[in-house]
Amino acid sequence: MRPLFLALVIGLTISCSPSREKQVSEINTAFEDVNKSLAANKADTAAMRRTETAVNNYLKKTPDDSLASKYLFDLGLVYQKQRRYDKALAIFERCYREYPDSKQASTSVFLQGFLYANVLNNLDKAKEKYQLYLDKYSNVDAKMTGDVQLELQNLGKSADELLKEIQQKDDSTQRQS
Repeated sequence: MRPLFLALVIGLTISCSPSREKQVSEINTAFEDVNKSLAANKADTAAMRRTETAVNNYLKKTPDDSLASKYLFDLGLVYQKQRRYDKALAIFERCYREYPDSKQASTSVFLQGFLYANVLNNLDKAKEKYQLYLDKYSNVDAKMTGDVQLELQNLGKSADELLKEIQQKDDSTQRQS
């Protein structure tokens, strides 16, 4: 009797939990809905809640799955598009901390630096994140490493200052020719 009961409990548990494929499909659909509403400049709070819930449930159930870091990162991108920078930063930090060897970790660190520098004007935090990128991920993506170095060189400079520097370089190059 006891083995039968145990088999029944296991069978019910398996049949009641959604399959990975179903969860993946739900998450992908939720992201599509949110991104469509963002593209149309509309806030679909219900779609956003569905997306957050689906991603968080997936991460709780399968934190080591190959798609976990991607979904977490994609959620951060959605927050960034919505201009919910505090949430985006928290998600990017979580992506870096929980999945430091994932494809998304280096970009998460870069985006934190970018948001701190160019949106929130917190230059100390921007410098910290850019330096972290160089220390941990400079060998991952040469183009992004160059972008980080350029960001660090120009940290705190206004667009006018940068334009003036470019014009001065152009002028000196033309005089040398």
